[in-house]
Amino acid sequence: MHRSKAVLILGCVKLTRPLGSFLIGLAAFLGQVVALEGLPSLPLAVFPFLASFFITASSFAFNDYFDFEIDRINRPDRPIPSGIVSRGSALVSSLIFALLGFSFALTTNIQAFAVFSIAFFLSVVYSIYGKAYGLLGNMMVAFCVSTPFVFGALSATASISYVVFSFFILSFFSNLGREIVQSIHDMEGDRLKKIRSVAIVHCPLVAAILGSACYAVTVFLGPLFFLKIFEKTEPFPLVTVIASEIGFLVSIFYLLKNPSKERALKTIRQVNLWMFLILIGSIMAASL
Repeated sequence: MHRSKAVLILGCVKLTRPLGSFLIGLAAFLGQVVALEGLPSLPLAVFPFLASFFITASSFAFNDYFDFEIDRINRPDRPIPSGIVSRGSALVSSLIFALLGFSFALTTNIQAFAVFSIAFFLSVVYSIYGKAYGLLGNMMVAFCVSTPFVFGALSATASISYVVFSFFILSFFSNLGREIVQSIHDMEGDRLKKIRSVAIVHCPLVAAILGSACYAVTVFLGPLFFLKIFEKTEPFPLVTVIASEIGFLVSIFYLLKNPSKERALKTIRQVNLWMFLILIGSIMAASL
């Protein structure tokens, strides 16, 4: 009995995709750092971070609830298709995470809460309807994943600066590229649900080219924004960002060379790392 409870708890934790939820919380924190041009106080930082973390966890669990048939093919190791968590438990977990997320978001201001609510609403619409529309669904995900920068900034200053908007744009194109590349990996399961992904409607090579073009926006605009925004930054944060941009280029090269399911998965994992390093470098640059 104790073992089964432990397995269920572990499964519910896996539903949150802890690293992904943590990165979204980190993006909200970066939005605060950039808006304040320094580190926020602990009370100011904690609740927006937790709001972003738990609402992302809720979105992940809700998406898994709707995508269980696709995940049986594309991601059989996920909690629902692997049998660790039932669909009902995933739905209940999603509701609990959403309540936690909104509870923490209510401690912010009306502007931040409005953006937070819109992003969550879009994530729900995506899971129920948007995914089937391929590129449009990809854009919905990219928007939702990028709004934490805006949410964090609004929670700190109730305003959106050019710097914050720049991070939003860079994040949007990077995540849009990742979602398009993801369609290469997910083709088999997506066909089951008649999803009109770029890779299915066109072909994996077209998806690789379009996804790489979105990555390229981040690669070329990223250093320009970074140098303009953080003119007096220390060398280490700048080196971290530049190294990540080079990593993007390497990932693009190998994806275009071999736009296969296996390479798409490797590219997505690499891009997650490059994005994490850019976040860390940006936080250091903005707070030094």
